[in-house]
Order: sequence, then C-alpha cells, then structure tokens
Amino acid sequence: MIRPERRSRADLLAAAAIAAVVLIVMAAFWWRSSERTTTSRPAAGPAPSTTAASAVPPALQQRWTAASGRTLSPVLVGGAVITGEGRTMAGLDPQTGEQRWTYARDIELCGVTYVYDLAVAVYPDARGCGQVSGIKAATGHRGPTRTSYADDVVVLSSDGGAVLSAGATRLELWRTDLVRMLSYGEIDAPVKPVNTKLGAGCALMSAAASDVAVGVLEACRDEKDLRLTLLKPAKEEDEPDQKKVGLPGVPVDAEARVLAVAGTTVAVYLPTPRPEVVVYDDTGSKVSGTPLPAPATFTGALPAVTRAGDQISWWTGSAVMVFDNRLRYRYTLDSAGPLAPLGPATMMAGQLLVPVADGLAVFTTADGKHERTIPVTRPDGSGTILPAISGTTVIEQRGATLVGFGP
Repeated sequence: MIRPERRSRADLLAAAAIAAVVLIVMAAFWWRSSERTTTSRPAAGPAPSTTAASAVPPALQQRWTAASGRTLSPVLVGGAVITGEGRTMAGLDPQTGEQRWTYARDIELCGVTYVYDLAVAVYPDARGCGQVSGIKAATGHRGPTRTSYADDVVVLSSDGGAVLSAGATRLELWRTDLVRMLSYGEIDAPVKPVNTKLGAGCALMSAAASDVAVGVLEACRDEKDLRLTLLKPAKEEDEPDQKKVGLPGVPVDAEARVLAVAGTTVAVYLPTPRPEVVVYDDTGSKVSGTPLPAPATFTGALPAVTRAGDQISWWTGSAVMVFDNRLRYRYTLDSAGPLAPLGPATMMAGQLLVPVADGLAVFTTADGKHERTIPVTRPDGSGTILPAISGTTVIEQRGATLVGFGP
C-alpha cells in the first residue's frame, strides 16, 4: 500500500481558505436568492374533494369574503379557492373561506392564475413580471417554477390547460408544468436577434389562448388599422407558426378585444364598422359573425368571459352572449330592470346562473329561458361581477374582493 503524501501546514491552510470561500459564495447566493425571502406554509392535509351540486338551491346566504386584488376572476383548482393579495397567494376552503395554505415572497404579486392542478403566482424581478411559482392547489406544496423576460405589467389567463401571460410588448404560453410552449414579441437581450422581428414595433392590445393556439390583436407602427395574429406552437418556442389577418376599418384605437380561443378557433369583438363578434379559424378565414345591437363596454383587464360547463359566455356590459365550446353562437340573455345582467354566466346542476341586480338569475341551458331568481344582497357599486361554482358554493369576484355564498 502506497503511503499518502505528507500534508504540510500550507496545504491545510489553503484547503481551509478554499472551503471558506465556497461557504461565503454559497451564503451570498442564498442571501440574494428568492428562497431566503419566501414563506411557504402548506396545508395540514389535502383539500377534501368537492361534490357537484345536484340542484340549484332555493336560497343562498353569504358565508365569507376575502381580499383578492391580484385575481381577475375566481380561481378554483384542487378543491381550493385561490386568492392573491399584496405579496401573498393563499388557498381557501370554498365553503368556509378558511385559509388552508399560504405562499408569499418579499415583493408584490404581479398576478395569480391556475393551470391543471397548480395555483400559479407571478412575481416581478429586474426583467419584468417573469418569476413564476406553481403551487399544488390541494396542499400548498411547491411545484414547478420558471423565470423569463416579461413586461412590467402582465395579464394572466388560463383555460386550465395552459397559462397565457400577455404584456404590451411580449407574451408567453406555458403548459401544465410551466414549460414555455410559445413566446412572441420583444425582449431586451434576445438570444436570436432575428426573432425580435416577431411583433417588433407592435403593441399587443388584447390576447387570449387555448392550450394549442393564441390570438392577439396588434397595433403596429405606420399602420392605421389593427391586425389579428394567430399563433400556434412550433418546433422552436420562439418561432411560432403565424397567420396575420388584416382588419380593415378597425382603427388602432378601437375598443376591439380577443374574447376567447377554443382549440384553434378565435372569437374577436370588433366595434367597427358595426359592433360584431367575429369568429376566425386557424387559416384566418371568417367562420361567422354575430352582430350586437349596441357597442360593448369593458371595465377590466380582460373581457368578462367565463367557461360554464360546455358553454362560453361573455358579458358585453349590458347582455350575456352564450356560445358553445366551439365558439358557435347560441343565444343572448338580454333583459332590463331586475334581470339586467351584471356579469357573465356560470353553471350549477346543468343550469346557467347570471348575476343580476336582485341576485342570481337562473336560466335553462337549452334555450336561455329565465326560471327564477335567487335573492342576493350586494353593496352599491359592486361593478362587474364574475361568478364561479365550487360544489354548492357560489363565488363572486367583485373588484378586489371574493365573496362566497352557500345554501
């Protein structure tokens, strides 16, 4: 056996110095990392499963309220109601509003949404709103994360199968594990400079997505009219398949919006030359057009669109238009007085529930016939109301507040 070389005092000192430097570097990285400034308090156990309501209850009582200024509509996933307020995302019990878990950073949230079984929190850093954390909604345990370039303000939306993060100059589509499927627009330091031409010099005015396609309205330099760009993931995430659709007669300052994407079909509200919902397929061809009797109005960062069962509904500001899950128009719920809609529809026990002045109006899904109204008292000035259902609980987003009602 060969005897080891004799270690000198200098060798020991050098090894100690190297170890100290490594420890100092590791401590510095930890001190500057997001991990040091993150607080995660998971639930004691998984959320109980939710049983769908067998019938719409005859009456509802307010059970709880919660602040949630960083959600744009009720976020229900994994048996929990997800709130976003200040620096904290939390999972609540839908029936009681009791907080089950929390996740927080030392900086204000950009927004909160969901995908599949994850609650998704987006935080800012020096590159914009691109620090993304996925949290298992049923338990509050941490899941996948991602980071990327983004605008300083982003609008988050999800159909459950993918998350769209859209800003004024850039958008991204993330799949259920938060891996980026598609990106479009500009970044400060592009890896492939040629790709900055994708949307370069254009403002992204409105966007919506499914898990296989994105529709975005763009206002571009030296162009007087808006254009619709249809995007689909391709081999390279930063080189998506594109189809440009001109919108002659729709000026860049028009109140046009992308309403929804179902598969590769896109529904767009165009206010001129007449108010109309136009549906395009992935070739850019017009599939259908449904005129509106009056221009739509918008009060939030996103159009007031909900997916209720196999229906998609849009509150125009005065009426609720109902489409099927392939964006084929079905009917309009348009009433005055106590039945004037205050937001889009949700679905419970196979019937549509629409927030109205006196409560929640119940309509048949087949033909939109009004059956009755469940009395609900709301404070004056509640604004747009976006409803959702968890079992027998009705949850409304009113501005920066969530309200839960139960039988």
